[in-house]
Amino acid sequence: MAIAEAMLRYHEAHGEWPTQREIADEIGLNTTNMSPYFSALIKKGIAMKIPDVGRRNVALTDKGETLIRQGWQPSML
Repeated sequence: MAIAEAMLRYHEAHGEWPTQREIADEIGLNTTNMSPYFSALIKKGIAMKIPDVGRRNVALTDKGETLIRQGWQPSML
């Protein structure tokens, strides 16, 4: 999924997780409401909420990072 891949690329480049706006800009979405997309990734165990960190409050799980590095496609879950 482009969102999870973009999250991983951003994290590797900047050492922190991206904001919703940064992800939308990265993948060319014309929205800043990424909540439905993040919710789907969280439901599948690809991402997780990080409490009390402000705007950078969604991170990939270890499972998510591993799947992305292995060429994960949404249909694989």
